[in-house]
Amino acid sequence: MTTHIGIITNNQYGVFQQNVIAGAQAVAARYGYQVLVDSRDEADINSPTTLDLEALGGVLVIANPVPDDFIQSIHQSGKPVSLVSHQIVGIPGVVSNNSEGIAKLVQHLVQECGRRQFVFINGNMAQKDGVERQHVFRQELMRYNLPDAYFLHGDFEPEIAIQSLQAFLAEAPPFDAVVAADYLMARAALGVLAEYGYAVPADVSVVGFGDGVEAAEAALTTVAADVVELGKRSIRQLIGQIQGLSIVGTTVLSVDLIIRETSMNPSRERGV
Repeated sequence: MTTHIGIITNNQYGVFQQNVIAGAQAVAARYGYQVLVDSRDEADINSPTTLDLEALGGVLVIANPVPDDFIQSIHQSGKPVSLVSHQIVGIPGVVSNNSEGIAKLVQHLVQECGRRQFVFINGNMAQKDGVERQHVFRQELMRYNLPDAYFLHGDFEPEIAIQSLQAFLAEAPPFDAVVAADYLMARAALGVLAEYGYAVPADVSVVGFGDGVEAAEAALTTVAADVVELGKRSIRQLIGQIQGLSIVGTTVLSVDLIIRETSMNPSRERGV
């Protein structure tokens, strides 16, 4: 029996990817498997993968670093596959509850903070999480009868989010809340807002999806999706398949709202 499991991801050094991989490695080690990582940002883009698929017991794919048809070809060959933060019909996976998370953030900003004019910093719109979080956000705008939001390019990259927000603030439009598709972009937004003279949360509330040490250090309000648990659950799915279990469907992990200083009710802050 092979004792190797492959992981394909777009960037093994990203905070999200590192935590997913750490969770997967912890569980894999308990079952006697060694994890091999193909990080596509460092690989030959002309090669579909650096992994020797024949030598692997199964493959875990984080987000969508390779085309869906390539993932489907692995699955159709009989090789066990599990997905993280991505969905393909017929292939099991684990995702965070994007709908629940975005809904909780918007509800908090509207009902607890009295915010009405939103800025949304998009994630990678080629990834399921990016598309779904924006879609749910638009639905929540309609639910609360809010005016159209400003949508900025972010791509799940803090530097891109910074550039987009700087260009936006140069036009000085009216807004009172920033929702970022992940917490690292939200954390980056705090610095830009300070540079342009916006007080958080007195002038603007800032929130982001996901949670980590960086969010806690910045006192950032988030919804916590346990990223390490994503890795643990998905690798258990994969090992179950390797051991002969028939596993289908997607496991959706719940998220919790964590309220910190960046979205406290401004009137409460002033003692009103």
